[in-house]
Amino acid sequence: MMTTYRYGLIGHQISYSLSKDVFQAIFSIKGIDGGFEVFDIAPPNFHGRFIQLTKDGLQGLSVTIPYKNLVMRHLHDVDTVARALGAVNSVSNDSGKLYGFNTDCFGFCLPLRKYSDRLKHGAALILGCGGAAKAVVYSLYTDFEVQEFTVWGRTEAKLMEFKLSLEKQIPRISITLVRESARYRRQWRRNEHYDIIVNCTPLGGYNHPDESPLPDQFDWSHGKLYYDLNYNAGNKLIQKAGEDGLVAIDGSTMLVGQAIRSFGIWTGETVQFEPVYEKVFGGG
Repeated sequence: MMTTYRYGLIGHQISYSLSKDVFQAIFSIKGIDGGFEVFDIAPPNFHGRFIQLTKDGLQGLSVTIPYKNLVMRHLHDVDTVARALGAVNSVSNDSGKLYGFNTDCFGFCLPLRKYSDRLKHGAALILGCGGAAKAVVYSLYTDFEVQEFTVWGRTEAKLMEFKLSLEKQIPRISITLVRESARYRRQWRRNEHYDIIVNCTPLGGYNHPDESPLPDQFDWSHGKLYYDLNYNAGNKLIQKAGEDGLVAIDGSTMLVGQAIRSFGIWTGETVQFEPVYEKVFGGG
């Protein structure tokens, strides 16, 4: 008898998500019977709805903003990376036992492998200080030996928590914090150079297409690679970075990589990256 796979994504303000398309591509390529639903849940309803979904027979749940940390209180155990980052974005439901994983690092690394030499021992500018930004810093350090980080954020308390949390996991890391302010916008450090700039905020993405975490006077020539975790069409920051000569990468590869990794966690099966990516983003 054919197994029916039932999965979903839980988050808030995520109507733009292409996760369903990615999983439908996986099901099609594997020739299996599967369904994937997107659950857009307001914060006051999160805990009750999450519990109900896991009782309703979903075998796996992807988790996105703003629930990567909150979901952890419902889990029986989490993997090493998720524990280090304090963030879970993939939940496996094993007969009612819930296990958390973090697939951000796996997906983030995929398009950067070819640039390993230029990243090694380099410097990074990280825009944002949430769960995805933690995964980015952790991955850049452990996979590419990037050691110098400048991290931008809006809230001093969150920035400090971000810094202390990562320094606890990676004692030799160097993190400089930059808090968003009018003064920051006027006095951006023009002499800083970065081997990679990573946008881990929703600014510039689907819900905020005309906003940017960077000041207007930011000089793109101070960067070499620009990686935007958003994957919306017409992303203005991606376009600007490319026009100014940077290697510009969007979050589509990361999205597919995360899904493939979660599918493997949930089923024990493998699927090739290229056919899935081509079906969703390449017009295949």
